[in-house]
Amino acid sequence: MSVLDLRQPAPCPAFAETFRALGAACPLITVEPGRPAVGMLHASRMAEDPDVLAEMLAAERARIGATLAAEPRADAIAMWALHGYAWYACLMLTGPWFLCRRVPLVALDEVWIAPGPERVGRSFTVTSNTFACLPDDPDANAPGARVVADEAALRALLRDRVAEHVEPLLVAFRPHLRRGERVLWSMVADEVVSGVWYLGRTLGEGDRAVRELGELLPGDVGRFKREAGFRVLAGTEGRSHCNRTQSVCCLWYTLDSAALCSTCPRASDARQVAILEGRG
Repeated sequence: MSVLDLRQPAPCPAFAETFRALGAACPLITVEPGRPAVGMLHASRMAEDPDVLAEMLAAERARIGATLAAEPRADAIAMWALHGYAWYACLMLTGPWFLCRRVPLVALDEVWIAPGPERVGRSFTVTSNTFACLPDDPDANAPGARVVADEAALRALLRDRVAEHVEPLLVAFRPHLRRGERVLWSMVADEVVSGVWYLGRTLGEGDRAVRELGELLPGDVGRFKREAGFRVLAGTEGRSHCNRTQSVCCLWYTLDSAALCSTCPRASDARQVAILEGRG
C-alpha cells in the first residue's frame, strides 16, 4: 500500500501553467496541482485495493447497462474501465510534451480523481510539482524544473514516465482483461497515440502530431514494441486519409458489431475509408 503524503512541495507556477495550457487546448481534461478535495479517489487504490477495482468495474457495467440492452462481457467491461482512466492519464503526461516540450513528473500515487458518473472528461488533482524540460525552456530555472539534454532525452523520459504510471494498473487489470503483457503494452501505445493525435487535430496540427508520434514511438523502444503506425489510405474522388489501425480492439463490437471505429483492427482498409468518409 502506498504511503500518502499530502504535504505540498514548494509552489511552481510554471507547473500549474503547463496544465492550464493543456486544459485550454483540450477541455476534456482538467489537472490541478494541490491538495485533493474530500471525496476524491486516490488513483493508486485502483491498483492496490481489489475492492476499489471491483467497485470500478461494477460502475462501468452499470454505465453500459443503462444505455444498452446487451449484456457486456467481463473483459470488455475491464477494457473500457481501464481506457476510461488511461486515455486521460496518458494525455496528462503527453499533452504538455506536445504543447510546450514539458513532461510532468507525475506518478500514479500522486494522482487523485474527482468523483462523478461522467464518462467523457476527467478532472485530476496532482500532488506533484515537478516537470522535465529542455535547456531553452523559459522556466528551466524555475523551482521544480528538471532539465534534460535534448529532444531525444525528453522523449525517452516521457516513454519511461508513461510506463511507470500505468504499469501497476496493467498488473491489476490483467486478470480481468484476458490479455497478455505484450498486448497490454500495445494498448498503452494506442492510448498515447490516440490522445496526442486528438490534441493535434483539435489544434489544427494533425500533421505535426503524426510526425512527432512517429519519433516518440518508432518501434521497439522500452515497453513499447510497436511504432505509432500511421499510413495514408486512398479514398474516393481523389481524397486521401492519414490513419492508423489500433493494436488492440476496444471490444465495442461485442455489443454492436456494426459500430466499428475508423481505427478498428477488425476493419479492413476499405471499411476504414468508408467510416472516415461517413459511408460506414
